Amino acid sequence: MQSRKQAFATLADRLRDALAAGDWEAIAVLDEECRALVATLRDEDAFDAGLREQLAELSRLYDDLQQVGRGERERLAGELTRLNQSKHVNRAYKPLG
Repeated sequence: MQSRKQAFATLADRLRDALAAGDWEAIAVLDEECRALVATLRDEDAFDAGLREQLAELSRLYDDLQQVGRGERERLAGELTRLNQSKHVNRAYKPLG
């Protein structure tokens, strides 16, 4: 079994790869893995500085994920708005043609 440091490093790499690929399904799965891994630390009083640094890096990665996620949400909302407007225009012109 890999150490927690290795587990965090592997998880961070997989999250980065999924983010770069825009693979939101993989990100959702990895998020669950991340939550489980972080939950194992909840009951421990202290952990080493290296692990603390990896948690900080993971936190920064989550900030990036949130920022990209918000951008994707806004892009999709704009696309849905344009589709809805197009549908209304089609309905308006349908009786004329």
